[in-house]
Amino acid sequence: MKRILLIAFAFAALCATAQETTEQPVKKEKKKIELPNGDGFYNKDSTWKFGGFAGVTLTQVALYQWAPGGSNNFAFLITGNAYANYKKDKYIWDNSLDLKWGMVANGLIRKSSLAKQNLQKNIDIVALKSNFGYEVSKSLYVAAKLGFESQLTRSYDYSLTDTVDGRYRKFTVSKFAAPAILTIAPGLTWKPKDYFTLFFSPVGGKMTFVTPDHHMRDTTTTTINSKVAFTDNYYNDVDETRFGLKAGKWFMGELGAELDLLFQKEIVKNVSWKSHLNVFVTYMNKAYNTALPSYNETLDSVETVFISENTKFIPVVRWDNDIVLKVNKWLSATLSTRFVYQYNALVPIDKRNNKDGKKGADGISDRDKLGTPITGFNKLQIFEQFGVGLAFKF
Repeated sequence: MKRILLIAFAFAALCATAQETTEQPVKKEKKKIELPNGDGFYNKDSTWKFGGFAGVTLTQVALYQWAPGGSNNFAFLITGNAYANYKKDKYIWDNSLDLKWGMVANGLIRKSSLAKQNLQKNIDIVALKSNFGYEVSKSLYVAAKLGFESQLTRSYDYSLTDTVDGRYRKFTVSKFAAPAILTIAPGLTWKPKDYFTLFFSPVGGKMTFVTPDHHMRDTTTTTINSKVAFTDNYYNDVDETRFGLKAGKWFMGELGAELDLLFQKEIVKNVSWKSHLNVFVTYMNKAYNTALPSYNETLDSVETVFISENTKFIPVVRWDNDIVLKVNKWLSATLSTRFVYQYNALVPIDKRNNKDGKKGADGISDRDKLGTPITGFNKLQIFEQFGVGLAFKF
């Protein structure tokens, strides 16, 4: 009996051993891999890296019977950026989307009439960029870049508001696809780290579009001293000459060199910095606008200021920075800045009376103390906003 039990036990052990040797190992499902310091995550086989930031920043000042003076102020900024980068073998493909939209109110906005004048948009950007490359040396890629930039909603200029007889008016500066900037450029990409990318193209194409509306000025209406008077069309339509195009044109093509630099990293714990610098220098631009409009405040009419065609070779520079200081999972402080330099882009001028120094309504032209004309081009444009708000980083 003992022999039978011993044989049965040995047989059972042999079967169990055989089953273990023939059983296939269980495959573990790959999950997303979080990166240290919150700099995004890799998904599945680690060929794609995703990340981004979304948040709302608020700033506010309230005054009531405040002896030193001042005015109420309220502003908000909605910011979002996301990236999806691919890397496998010798190929890379980097994609990014940036969105910014904000408004600011100076003064009271309790009444609809006050809100109409005091609540104004201060920034509106939608930018998409894609860069594809093939590695030819360590961290160096032969690449092609595609970029698109425009805005989401209409922007208005309030600087030419009438105050003589109480009238209030604003005019459209830009809207979606007016302007829209499309760039296509072959070149070289240097990417020594995941958080740093430098792209250079010796010959790239830049196309500026302005959706056609009515003509900016109606030459069939009344003129004053041979100057073209303002019409309703001027206040409803986009002035294409503000963006380097000749009057009446909807498209401008340029051929030139482009430099594009991107840095995006958590520099210290809970502090992230994204910096994007773009420089474009044109070689050829037959549609360059050299006749800029100048506003005559006395006659309420448009005059023309001519600039040298050689100014088209001055580089166009755009530099964006976003610094996010994370307080906790949802609360953060955000500093956003944008610097833009484009020689023939018209900007508002801070006007003051040369005799008493009192500030007047901003315009696009003025005269200094010597009587020399000052026009609203060849100026550095600066946007800056700092505030606390809700944020989500992924």
